[in-house]
Amino acid sequence: MKSFFLIIIIFSFTKAIIAKNIIFETSGIAKVGEDCFISVSIKDETRLSIEELQLNIFSTDINEKLIGRSNITFKKLNKNQPFVTSIPINFENKEECKAIKNIKIHVKNCIKNQQNNEKCKSLIKIKKNLKDNYLINTTIIKNSSFFNSNNNELYLKEFGIYLKNLNSDYALRYKIKDYTNGLIVVEVNNSSTFAVGDLITEAEMTEIYNVSQLKRQLEKISNNKKQHILINFIRNNNEKLVAVKIN
Repeated sequence: MKSFFLIIIIFSFTKAIIAKNIIFETSGIAKVGEDCFISVSIKDETRLSIEELQLNIFSTDINEKLIGRSNITFKKLNKNQPFVTSIPINFENKEECKAIKNIKIHVKNCIKNQQNNEKCKSLIKIKKNLKDNYLINTTIIKNSSFFNSNNNELYLKEFGIYLKNLNSDYALRYKIKDYTNGLIVVEVNNSSTFAVGDLITEAEMTEIYNVSQLKRQLEKISNNKKQHILINFIRNNNEKLVAVKIN
């Protein structure tokens, strides 16, 4: 019986350690003269010795159109103490502050022991109550190129389609919601499976961010002498899982 309770205590303690996060909060938008600022707060609840945290911040309107960009670097945050600051927004066009309805956070770097730490990146969370209590919706995005318009088209002969990395322009054009990663089908040459506007998000149950990742999955399938690959894609904001025959 003692062993059972000891296991429970160890499990609870371990879970508590794992649950510690870096909490990011957007408290509002303020206009000072012609300039616009985001008011943010960040609190490091982890046990990691974080030397530097670099964030890219994207501001969008109600239709998710990019309005402005910001970036900030936090250095040696004090543990369990909120750090409050204001970040200036660099506008794409001179829009008014009141047009900003969404803030997208991309974790560029999280430096620990002078190295970029991937575990640290995954510990950054948005304060939950903000979505309900504030007009500014704040989310984290993994794809740093989502708001880049420079995007080369690539033909994938195995599927008979032309692909581009998903960005905000294509998300608006094809009315894609809640997704910032994946490959968008921009032209169909020889495929009965895909249509223009489809968003490929996973291959063989692995998340896809770029064409290179998809090609690596196709290479594995080819090496195993298989003729089909499992593809997860979005069409009209509905998820589909299909086994696609490789051309």
